[in-house]
Amino acid sequence: MRLRLIHRDLDIVQRTWYQLRHHSLGRDMYSTAAKALEQLHPGSARANQAKGENNAFNKESRHGRSETDGRTAAFLQLPLSPLIDPKLQAARNRYKARKPEPSREPSEFQKKLAKNPYALALATPVRNCAITGVRLPNQFLLDFGLAPHPRTGKPWQMPRLALDSNVTVLGEATSSTHTSQLPTTTSSNTDPGAMFPSRRPARPVAGSYIVSQRNAVKFMSEIRRRSYMQMVPYRWKLDTRFKTDNIVWREDMDEFVLDLMRRKVFRLLGYLSSRPAAYITACHKYQDIQKKHQPGAVLWLGNPNGDETTKEEPPPPYAMVKYRSAGNIPVYNLPMLLGPYFLDQLRGSKELFGGALVVIKQKRNSLESLMHLWKMMGYITSDADNRQ
Repeated sequence: MRLRLIHRDLDIVQRTWYQLRHHSLGRDMYSTAAKALEQLHPGSARANQAKGENNAFNKESRHGRSETDGRTAAFLQLPLSPLIDPKLQAARNRYKARKPEPSREPSEFQKKLAKNPYALALATPVRNCAITGVRLPNQFLLDFGLAPHPRTGKPWQMPRLALDSNVTVLGEATSSTHTSQLPTTTSSNTDPGAMFPSRRPARPVAGSYIVSQRNAVKFMSEIRRRSYMQMVPYRWKLDTRFKTDNIVWREDMDEFVLDLMRRKVFRLLGYLSSRPAAYITACHKYQDIQKKHQPGAVLWLGNPNGDETTKEEPPPPYAMVKYRSAGNIPVYNLPMLLGPYFLDQLRGSKELFGGALVVIKQKRNSLESLMHLWKMMGYITSDADNRQ
């Protein structure tokens, strides 16, 4: 029994030696343990082995590195902790590192892109049409919101263009002043001035989008109540200020939207023509367009002063004219877009509109006008195609 205990102690001591002999900090402890084993069992094989290894360590310390230094150095190269490993930290923070700040000076391409009305139209937020379900940039959609009637307090679904204008424009240029409250099909005469709120609500209700086409707006005026309720946004039903059962939709909404668009374009063209920077310049022939600098669009106003000798064919929808090597420029039929009333008002406001053609320069201040002209062309052309 005593012999077993001795062998167990020797195994423990030897195992400890082999763990410490490869560590520089354990050399002193290894030497002390070898001396203790020599005192317990003098002359034994294990004691002699430990003594020889201790002498080898001492020899290494006196004469430098030995043959076993390569194995010892390889053993001492322990793996780094993940907390301090630079390669692992770089791999982890690769996608968390903050991106460098963009340059404050835009490039030439960015400058051209910022002046392109079609690129800006495509960059507007994408919204969903309530009728067709198609997703388009909101530049190609009509935004409708709810506004309380100034007398009855009932919610009226009106274009956001009218709500943002903050003016009463109803009944002046529309063909009808009749309205209907869905789902009834009867119409009742109402006060034209009361069909549009004199001021916007403090917190307008979030809008519902419809594709910017006249036939789509007509479709909304012809559907039944059940189909209409399916297109009402769910957030309108949750709004406690209005009841969806009392929402009123104009029967002549397509004419009303067209009138708002014409007023908007008329106001923008009047603003550009009044600026001293000459955003709009007169042009006598299509050949003269090549001499203009930075043209953005061409407006065809028809025969000047009703002169039949210079009668020209009106440009078709989405007509284009070639401009040098820069590409095509749209040509808008202004009598079709503005109508006779606003066209006469525009001709009488400035002399430069007295000719047959005018050119709008593509500048920063004219981008809104170019975008509204393109949107209005799409609104009117869709109905003209269906009539043909």
